Amino acid sequence: MRISETKVSSLKIIHYEHINYLGRLHGGVMLNFLVDTGMMSAIRVAKGLAVIASLDDVIFKKPISLGDNIAVEAEAEYVGNSSVEVSMRALRDEETLVEATGTYVKIDDLFKPIIIENKLIADTEEEKRRMEKAIQRRNERQRDIKDRVEKKFDITDPTEGLRYRLSSKIFITPDMTYDGKIISAGKLLKAMDDLGGVLCGRYIKQSEPGTVVTVAVNRMSFYTPIRLGDIVEIRAGIIYVGNTSIETLINVIRIDPKTMMKEHITTGYFTYVRVDSTGKPIRVPSYTPETEVEKKYYEEVLRRKKLITTR
Repeated sequence: MRISETKVSSLKIIHYEHINYLGRLHGGVMLNFLVDTGMMSAIRVAKGLAVIASLDDVIFKKPISLGDNIAVEAEAEYVGNSSVEVSMRALRDEETLVEATGTYVKIDDLFKPIIIENKLIADTEEEKRRMEKAIQRRNERQRDIKDRVEKKFDITDPTEGLRYRLSSKIFITPDMTYDGKIISAGKLLKAMDDLGGVLCGRYIKQSEPGTVVTVAVNRMSFYTPIRLGDIVEIRAGIIYVGNTSIETLINVIRIDPKTMMKEHITTGYFTYVRVDSTGKPIRVPSYTPETEVEKKYYEEVLRRKKLITTR
């Protein structure tokens, strides 16, 4: 199967229900658009249901406003035994607004990974370069999640010890699922983004001018599926504050309502920027880490930022 044959494009008009009070698209809505379009590309390759297993760094490059017509595109770049590496982006005309990559896994009716028969062919030099990068991302990710079985059962609250944190529980109803069985990853990401936005809004005190917008989501893996009827607990905490930005850690736990057994779904880092009524970044209240947990996370963020700038 050729890479070009896996391309999916989903056209969107930005309506009122998609925006904040400044008329800008909610970051969580865009995450929903991206992962759902990526899933359709993965399904085209897998010839069966494929669910997201990881989401790499998502970069929001340009604001999207009420009334904009955008195209959300996805294309598979590499196929493993049961997984598909997919690139996603949103465009307004020829301008790239958001970019992301992720991995989807083909599953059976019991939510177990199954083999994908298709393999991809790269026809052009550009496609070959993209395939090489996809393989590199896959290898790096596999090193990062070699302990995924242990992480699945790690239900400790990583926000404990943070002064600024929130939690929220959600009951998974049919309208939140793909097929009446398993949750839409896009809807989960939107719920995570919403809670992070609420937390940041409280930090800057929303009576003050401005609001916060999502600008980045860092690499996250999904350890187990969320099913219809599950209870989901989302926990968010502030771990870093810059001049105009706030970074949050957001953790998700699945609770089986029959047994009350808990499983770790995912943990990610969402970054928000405070903007004024014109969309211009403005300063956030100063922050000094005080607790041992805050100091640990703050130093981790500084190391990560240093690593990114030296790449």
